[in-house]
Amino acid sequence: MDETRTRSQIHDHADAVVRGDMDAVIADFSAELRPQVPQLAQALPMPVTSAEVKKIELGDEESVAEIQYTGDSGQVTIRTRWREIDGRPSIVAGEPL
Repeated sequence: MDETRTRSQIHDHADAVVRGDMDAVIADFSAELRPQVPQLAQALPMPVTSAEVKKIELGDEESVAEIQYTGDSGQVTIRTRWREIDGRPSIVAGEPL
């Protein structure tokens, strides 16, 4: 995976969640995972007021990111696994920690 592009996509994803830009958020997920987005979103504090990328582990085939989301109801860290699909880093798995 391209380090610069992957890091940028992860940070852009966190920013899209804070903005509430669901089209951009959903576009970051693989087609197979998109049906699970509403379930993952339920783990987030509402409304999300900030996001901080806590950790990025880059790999050749897959990268892992941990993003901490903060909102009025508290905070949660979500771990996502990213792979390149059609030349673009995409989320292939996600879970709250």
